[in-house]
Amino acid sequence: MKKILTIMMIVMAVALSACHQDNDDYMTQATIYLDGGDTLTIKRVQAMAQITNLNTRHVVTTADFDGPKVQIELLRGAYQVNIEGILSYTDANGVQSLRSFRAISDYVELAGAGACEAKLNIIFLD
Repeated sequence: MKKILTIMMIVMAVALSACHQDNDDYMTQATIYLDGGDTLTIKRVQAMAQITNLNTRHVVTTADFDGPKVQIELLRGAYQVNIEGILSYTDANGVQSLRSFRAISDYVELAGAGACEAKLNIIFLD
């Protein structure tokens, strides 16, 4: 009887330890910055960001810019980023301008646990 009780306790301990909840963190809070260099101070961005997962080809779009950055929750991984729109900026001389732009990257690693960042250079279209 003592042997059966011992075996049952061992089986129960193994069963309870095997049933723990696995919480793998597959998502990340990605922040993508538009880089105007040292000569530009970006005030406002009105653009569409198209973010494509290179593994799944899943496309996420957002236009929720806060100054020169956009934040979005994504599946951790490698992405292609395409941003196109209009931005308002002040140059080194204090002159305010409004211009069309594009910012593209064929490979951005957004794989950090919890949060990650990427910086894209601006290409003016006019």
